[in-house]
Amino acid sequence: MKRYILLPLLAIAFTTQAQDTYMNERLTNNSGEVIGTARYVGMGGALGALGADMSVISWNPAGIGLYRKHDVAFTFGGTWGKSSIVEENRGKGTIDQAGFVFNIKTGNETCPYLNLAFNYQKKLNYNQNFYADNNNLYGLSQMDQVAELTDWDQGWQENLAGMALENGYFSTGKNANGEEYHYNRYSSSANEYTHHSEGSLKAIDLNMSTNIKNRAFIGLTIGVDNLNYNSWTYYREYDMDGYAKYDLNNDYRITGTGVNVKLGTIVRPFENKPFRFAFVVETPTWFRLTNSTLFDLSRGDHYGGTRIDPWESYLKFNLRSPWKVRTGIGSTVGSVLAWDIDYEFAAYAGTHLGYPNDDSWDGAGNIKDVAMNQFTRDILRGTHTLRTGIEVNATKSLAFRVGYNLSTSAYEKNIGFDQYNLNSATMDYATSTNYMRLGNTNILTLGMGYRYKKFYVDLAYKIRNQKGDFYAFDTSFAQGDTQFTADNPELSGLTIDPVGVDLTRQTITCTLGFKF
Repeated sequence: MKRYILLPLLAIAFTTQAQDTYMNERLTNNSGEVIGTARYVGMGGALGALGADMSVISWNPAGIGLYRKHDVAFTFGGTWGKSSIVEENRGKGTIDQAGFVFNIKTGNETCPYLNLAFNYQKKLNYNQNFYADNNNLYGLSQMDQVAELTDWDQGWQENLAGMALENGYFSTGKNANGEEYHYNRYSSSANEYTHHSEGSLKAIDLNMSTNIKNRAFIGLTIGVDNLNYNSWTYYREYDMDGYAKYDLNNDYRITGTGVNVKLGTIVRPFENKPFRFAFVVETPTWFRLTNSTLFDLSRGDHYGGTRIDPWESYLKFNLRSPWKVRTGIGSTVGSVLAWDIDYEFAAYAGTHLGYPNDDSWDGAGNIKDVAMNQFTRDILRGTHTLRTGIEVNATKSLAFRVGYNLSTSAYEKNIGFDQYNLNSATMDYATSTNYMRLGNTNILTLGMGYRYKKFYVDLAYKIRNQKGDFYAFDTSFAQGDTQFTADNPELSGLTIDPVGVDLTRQTITCTLGFKF
């Protein structure tokens, strides 16, 4: 197989351990997640028009403007998930929220209240474990793709292709014209894949909001996000006789911070009616992040049992998440019932990748990754999120809640993987070939709350369901008129089916609070 600079597959192939579209979407897409106080979770996050909850600070800043008392709250709980491939449950404790609202009575008839708030809250939970074994590779191999992507004339490369090339994972030969080529050596029957990740995207939100004659509420939130993602992946491939050919291990970490701004309003259009309308705009989050990876290859015992010393890959990059707009309606029925419906549109096709410009005087410049950003626009689309929630007050002290969320997939359908001619710098640091296209997210929540004088305790249960199609590697190298199909005509046109992964996760949340 000949290698011509960076072939089109490169941008799509090295995904989980490269800073490409798939990983960037996974790190920043919190539209299909609800984390916060137990009341907020119990309502499915649908408090954008109702407000008066600490966690609404990140969804609609104007919701803090409805407070008329000080409030202090702390939220903790546990989460666990089960893979559909292997019956396995792993639980983990979590601290989801901590914050306060400081209520100032101004004595002004126009703006009777001014509220200041601080809140720490998780936005995404990266804890995830799954297996994605595939017993039908039909003779295709991950190394076929890596060989197709290797720049044979470039010399040393700080990625998986460089490691495989330097350590003799490819065979060479000459065709009838005497031209050297690199051919398939790794005809494979099956593979194993294990993924374990942990960490979270956390936010510290600072809010200022006000109340205008109890008819309009305006709020501004400045958010500082902290991203900490850690994963370990293991890939093993078997030959046609069932012997383990090689293992690939990746220890992967991304850390960094970002900032964003949210501006929101809530309006009561009818003076004597509790009906409310909400509108919110959230800017992108501008991240400065660092990606570091430790990876190694080792041959199976049947192939000599050699292990390669780990290599380290390191990359600094800038990431800009999409703009988001939200709207919502809500109302109350006396003191017995409250309901809320919220909608969000997030333009994920506008996610933007770049790199620090070390030549600028302060190192703060940004070099755009033009090819990867165009690829993002091609395969991602805007997501639509619908949140609904109902709260019923059984007594003055006891309340029950239920919520439901639907968030659509960020991926375009029926997009091929062999039509993009990319030359992206991030691929020089790619250390794996797998990717996963995630589907819609459905969330169902149940909750209850109890008030005693100034104290309150809330409980919530959440089940979050999302499925994905996992590919260990892309098989476009075996499609059409390629060097691979010329060298291996018996494998021409073959593809591997994706492995379905169920990422269902359940959570129990408890909030302790004091309102005075």
